[in-house]
Amino acid sequence: MKKIILVLALLMFATQLFAQEVLKNELSVPVDKAVKILEKDIKSKGLKIFTVINHEESAKEVGIKINPSVVIIFGNPKVGTKLMKSNPAWGYELPLKIAIYKDDNGKVWAQTRSLPTDIKTPNSEKIISNMNGLLKKLIKIKK
Repeated sequence: MKKIILVLALLMFATQLFAQEVLKNELSVPVDKAVKILEKDIKSKGLKIFTVINHEESAKEVGIKINPSVVIIFGNPKVGTKLMKSNPAWGYELPLKIAIYKDDNGKVWAQTRSLPTDIKTPNSEKIISNMNGLLKKLIKIKK
């Protein structure tokens, strides 16, 4: 019985160790302004914006009203492609994504998830750490 409890405890620890962290920051600007600032920041770092998805506009097309909500999908194809070549599982995690939205209380948020650390890719620890650091910096949108 002690062995079973130990194994379960180790599994729970491992799950937490590799879990993706939700990165979230409250903003002091409206969604549309935050999107413009974030797009500028992303481009200034030499990253490519693949697409911008405006969920509010898409919802209007089907007759549903939602709060402003935008997702920016971006990355560096040179870096991401190397990760995917080494382990195709990265294709699910990349490109990077940041959501900017207004909640029902009127607060505006920038939110993303850290990249997982359990996708085995040779020599990728520093790359993943740098990408996670970049995501944390990008969601701290200033006026």
